[in-house]
Amino acid sequence: MIPHAGAMHLLDGVLSWDADRIRCLSRSHRDRQNPLRMDGRLSALCGIEYAAQAMAIHGALAGNVATRPRLGYLASLREVRCSRPLLDDLEGDLIVEAERMMGEESRLIYGFEVRVGDVEVLRGRAAVVLEASRGSIGAAVCKRLAADGCHVYVHARSRFAQAERLAAEIVAKGGSAIAVAFDVADRDGTGTALQKLLDDGPIQIVVNNAGVHDDAVMPGMRPEQWSRVIDVSLNGFFNVTQPLLMPMIGTRWGRIVNVSSMAALAGNRGQTNYAAAKAGLHGATKALALELASRGITVNAVAPGIIESAMTESVFSRDAIEQLVPMKRAGTPEEVADLIGFLASRQAAYVSGQIIAINGAMI
Repeated sequence: MIPHAGAMHLLDGVLSWDADRIRCLSRSHRDRQNPLRMDGRLSALCGIEYAAQAMAIHGALAGNVATRPRLGYLASLREVRCSRPLLDDLEGDLIVEAERMMGEESRLIYGFEVRVGDVEVLRGRAAVVLEASRGSIGAAVCKRLAADGCHVYVHARSRFAQAERLAAEIVAKGGSAIAVAFDVADRDGTGTALQKLLDDGPIQIVVNNAGVHDDAVMPGMRPEQWSRVIDVSLNGFFNVTQPLLMPMIGTRWGRIVNVSSMAALAGNRGQTNYAAAKAGLHGATKALALELASRGITVNAVAPGIIESAMTESVFSRDAIEQLVPMKRAGTPEEVADLIGFLASRQAAYVSGQIIAINGAMI
């Protein structure tokens, strides 16, 4: 099994990721308490375990709106090349990269590389089987809105099969849903896709949940890292919301809920781009709320803290969560979905222009 927490968790953070690849950082190879050490040394072949954890985390992050993998196992390894005998005598941070080469859903083949700076330590290919478990905030919101009687468009960018599966699950339980796919950072493509949906009538509830991380401290941040995060997390909000506004205004009723982050409220090292994008979303939320207040349309933002997911388990140990969160636990996707469900309801008609944190009293 691929571990995600506790003593066997080896990775210190995710530097960047998208639908097909992930780049992680680790310093645990220099830790004398590293659980993979044998006779006091850490073989470079242990880099396979580092890569496996990166693949599992990528499966969690890239699971999109359907169920996300929580556990997994390596089914096979191929073409493994080890260029160094040991990990623990290497100075500098380990960079662990994995790229999805083929496969769908929970059975995937990744190429992986472990290096220190420009020095390659290990590379190879691996077949990974990921076990679906806890769902994402997006999936929980879709289920909540469907249970409230809404017809739900389940959006995906590249994991359309998972969006279809979630829509089918909603329909099987008596709800109404279909899956749609487009890239929110592509303004023209998004506009074309939304116009097809608007042909069936105005969309009155919009939940903007798209966002990506591409982390780096700002002195070392590449321009494309800044632009990519802004394009999805902030420009994506505009690309989706603006085409829907005039039809929504015509009905004189609507709900817009933007999913932000605690990073926008308190900042987070290595996430200047992400914090800026989400903080920009806060300003847009307040300004748009003023513009639409007289039209029966509310606009709010929800800023989650630490929420249960495979990613959370890989980054935060139970002890860390108890130290960080006064409530001594992570929140659940369903708790976030319940808040969004309320903001999207008729009962929330007088709530607008608000940034609502849901973080167990962290801030």
